[in-house]
Amino acid sequence: MAKQLVIVIAGVTCGGKTTIANRLTNTFNDISILHQDDFYYTKYEDHLESIPELNYHAWDKISAYDMNKMMTAIDSQTSKILVLEGILLLDDIRILNLADLTFFTILDKEICWDRRVARTYLPPEPPGYFEKYAWPEYERHLEMIKKKKTDVIFLNGSDSIDFNTSVVVNHINQLVLNLK
Repeated sequence: MAKQLVIVIAGVTCGGKTTIANRLTNTFNDISILHQDDFYYTKYEDHLESIPELNYHAWDKISAYDMNKMMTAIDSQTSKILVLEGILLLDDIRILNLADLTFFTILDKEICWDRRVARTYLPPEPPGYFEKYAWPEYERHLEMIKKKKTDVIFLNGSDSIDFNTSVVVNHINQLVLNLK
């Protein structure tokens, strides 16, 4: 089998990552998708940082995810194209090293907030969590990406899903052509 292509779509919460990843199945055959959100620790009280003043946990940190379990799932994939999608994927050096193409969604804080409040989170997100924890974690992650990885393709989450999906599709197609 030819080398498996690993496509990473990371970035801001509510930026369109999941929708873009899922739409790729309409364009490519022999593709599989792993969503980082599927790898949250189930016994989160044992793994997540507690935020006593909000009576909540820090869900927007890499420690919230069982990345060893995700790596095991990655290793078991046999499709020609593997798409990894999630907010903090690039906080794990193993993911950085696997990526053939890396996309990172960015979004204006106000638009992100408007999209986020329209969602339902379980457990429900308390007032102040986005402002004090989720947004600063995204900003930290973005700065880390800008310093560590120079070949990131940034997607503006304010652009249409169709447009951003076409950008990703075009880059994958170009990579496939270059490998022939």
